[in-house]
Amino acid sequence: MILTGSEIEKEWAQGRITIEPFTPEQVNPNSYNFRLGKTLRVYSGETLSPRTPNEFVEIEIPDDGYVLEPGKLYLAHTIEVLGSDHYAPTFAARSSVARLGMFINLSASLGDIGYKGQWTLQLYTLNRVRVYTGLNIGQMMWWKPQGDVDLYEGKYQGATGPRSSDIHVDYDKQFARQRFPGLGASVSVADVGPKFAALAASSREFSVPPAFCIGAGEFAGALSAEQTAELTDAFADLRATVGAFYTESLERIQSIGAQIRFPQSAHSLLRARLKEIFGDRTDLRFAVRSSGLDEDADASSLAGVHHSVLNVCSFAGIVAAIERCWASYYDAPAVAARLRADNYDVTPRLAVIVQSMVQPVIAGVAFTGLEAADPERVVIEHVEGLADQLVAGVVAPVRTTSDAVAATPDSRLAEVVALARALRDRRGHHVDVEWAADDSGVHLIQVRPLTATIDRPRAAAEPVGQAVPMYVEEVPPTFHLGDVARVYANYVAKRSSAYRLAAANGAGTGAAWVIQFNGRGLHDEATVAGLRDVLRTGAAPECVLDLGDQLRQIVLPKEDVLARLAELAGARASDTELRAVIIRDYLRGELGMISRNSGAGIVVEFTADGLMALNRGTAGGETIVVADLERPFDDPGNLNAAPGAEPLLPHLHTLARLTGAMSAKHGPVTLEWVLSAGEPYFVDYSVRGADELVMSSEGAVLISPGTAHGTLLRLEEDELLSRMSIGPAISIEASTSEAARDGMAMILDKVLSLPERPIIHAALPYAALSVLIGHVAGFVFEKGSTLGHLPILLRESGVPAVAVPGFTADGEVIISDASVVTVQRLP
Repeated sequence: MILTGSEIEKEWAQGRITIEPFTPEQVNPNSYNFRLGKTLRVYSGETLSPRTPNEFVEIEIPDDGYVLEPGKLYLAHTIEVLGSDHYAPTFAARSSVARLGMFINLSASLGDIGYKGQWTLQLYTLNRVRVYTGLNIGQMMWWKPQGDVDLYEGKYQGATGPRSSDIHVDYDKQFARQRFPGLGASVSVADVGPKFAALAASSREFSVPPAFCIGAGEFAGALSAEQTAELTDAFADLRATVGAFYTESLERIQSIGAQIRFPQSAHSLLRARLKEIFGDRTDLRFAVRSSGLDEDADASSLAGVHHSVLNVCSFAGIVAAIERCWASYYDAPAVAARLRADNYDVTPRLAVIVQSMVQPVIAGVAFTGLEAADPERVVIEHVEGLADQLVAGVVAPVRTTSDAVAATPDSRLAEVVALARALRDRRGHHVDVEWAADDSGVHLIQVRPLTATIDRPRAAAEPVGQAVPMYVEEVPPTFHLGDVARVYANYVAKRSSAYRLAAANGAGTGAAWVIQFNGRGLHDEATVAGLRDVLRTGAAPECVLDLGDQLRQIVLPKEDVLARLAELAGARASDTELRAVIIRDYLRGELGMISRNSGAGIVVEFTADGLMALNRGTAGGETIVVADLERPFDDPGNLNAAPGAEPLLPHLHTLARLTGAMSAKHGPVTLEWVLSAGEPYFVDYSVRGADELVMSSEGAVLISPGTAHGTLLRLEEDELLSRMSIGPAISIEASTSEAARDGMAMILDKVLSLPERPIIHAALPYAALSVLIGHVAGFVFEKGSTLGHLPILLRESGVPAVAVPGFTADGEVIISDASVVTVQRLP
């Protein structure tokens, strides 16, 4: 809406429009006439540049006027000081002037709200025209704006006389905006990464600390041709050797990455961007954070695999921090993550965020939908001060939920709950939020999709009947053990290695399965047929069902087991709830046997009344004694066999091999056997007066669901792991960094040298341990966060992990969700 002449005069009188000096007769129906000032400015150089100041000469217009030559630019000015904080100004030549063939502006007729000063005119004429000081040369109009008003504070504010182009002042700033986009810009996820793109989108509604992004293209451009060639060769070598020289190749890759530098040619643009967004304040501290192009995806977060550097307080520190973030793309955690995805591409896919630091009172993380059983609950972990140690896994946080926070609706944590839920609603999926709260409120630091819940889905619409062989295969991450988790853990902790040892020594074993099912599966013809086929692969016509701690040891014919299972579980044809059952072959057999070493030989007790009667002592057993295993078994002086032992004699070597192998592993043991259809089957064992199963679950916190079996490897390098898990605060000291990398390489070498994947036992869920994912079976921590970077990666990768306060065991263990079963040696 344009102001009329009377409105212009009224608004001038009220001080809402500046016109100095003001002459009522200069007011037009919808504009105000302004006059030509006395000074003209003409550029004197042959070539003008927008990057540098341009030379000029000034001309004072004499009383008898000055003739403007055609085709030449003259910078002139208004006599009047014009402007407004309330209206948008535009100006144009008076029509009488235009009819002389003279332009008073070439393309810049729109002014800014808030500018006040003499206006520079760009005079250009088609004819030789004489001009005079005080000539009514143009007219200004004012327009009512719509929307919030930001007043002009630019370089031309308060100008007097004609002003040459100061475009060189903004040259770096202009190009820095294009190279390093800010939160309000339209950004390309393919260059800035999902992390910065999410912050840019969220900043329009939520409090996000000011920031800009150095795109992945800048990183790629910083690599020299030689560095690219060296990295290509190193990754090719890593792939060709299939990881045989993993640590050596990794050391080479890290060394190349550490030499990549932020180009000197971009320093001026970086300075310009810092000044434009953050001003000249010297008290500001910055967070320089990685934003990987493959981070924060729907199924994979890559949480914590790239560096962030906090509390940076100088330009040199910011450059060093950018280079540290770039180097982290070729550090162990990031390289390991890419190799797990079979990605050997050397092209850097990493942007870097430069952001003002919040100095928080408290900070932390918040998840929506973490618990599948209660998706509306918001889970929060927080610490005092910065949250870097929390997400790095080096401190144990305070944990709470939206249920508890509801009692304090005016607290900062209530704001966190509201923020998390609002982000979830805006983005249309559950979220993982990093936040920081200071005296002014709660600020969003990062938001990404929730990639994995802490528990598994407990229902499935389709028929489910999934069988996994016990003792020889790990259950997949999607498997829901439910009520049989503890039973499964006990069986596998004790028997898994024994059954593998039996197979290695040629001894048969009964089959066992853990089966995940729902009611629809037990009533679906195709699913039931598939499960029946699985059960037929066992060695016995009967089986034992375990449905939980209180519903166990149910013996049934295999042909009846699935129908009976539906009854026992109360599973109707419409049920979608997922449950689990353990089914084991029940071998009655012709004979039950117990074997043990005795001196240089072996003793086998047997009875036709069955193994259970022999164990309970309700049946008298006969014996076979082999005096010396080094002598022939059929030597009458070496073998003493009771009547009825004939079916066992061909299998004595098998019994002796496994009994010896188990004794070598566990010490004095007794092995339990069944002779079925003329073949011996190993059933179980007992360590005589030595080992016992111990369940460690009191106070346990589930970090990543799943089941894992292995030998514990305790990592004592807590100081190293803590340092490697937190990015350096201000500077990067090369010797310290190299020593830390060497320490992590030693840990990785130790893990890779083991014959089987271990279960790692560590004090805390250190983020640096992510390099071990893919090389270990699981993790047991003594305490720690469930929402830090490593726990997120473990859940995404399906690696079981649990925190057990005061856990001090060693030896073989099995993790089963929030339970840990260990075999402990008694004195």
